[in-house]
Amino acid sequence: MGIYRHLTVEQLEANRDKLLSSLTERLTKPTSIGFEGRNVQFNQRTDEIRRELEAINVELDRRNGVASRAPIYIV
Repeated sequence: MGIYRHLTVEQLEANRDKLLSSLTERLTKPTSIGFEGRNVQFNQRTDEIRRELEAINVELDRRNGVASRAPIYIV
């Protein structure tokens, strides 16, 4: 797909670091808070972040010459 093809390696690594810290924050911070009888629950979905991390890793692997993981078909 190459959605990150236009970025430099340094930009890709910086984006990967930001996404990884965001993922860690979502997984380790509290997801709900209550105050004076009112409760709020935060959305902790991490699907999008994980997808973007995978896309960045695929692009970095492609640039480093690592073969991408393709499906194996048994006939």
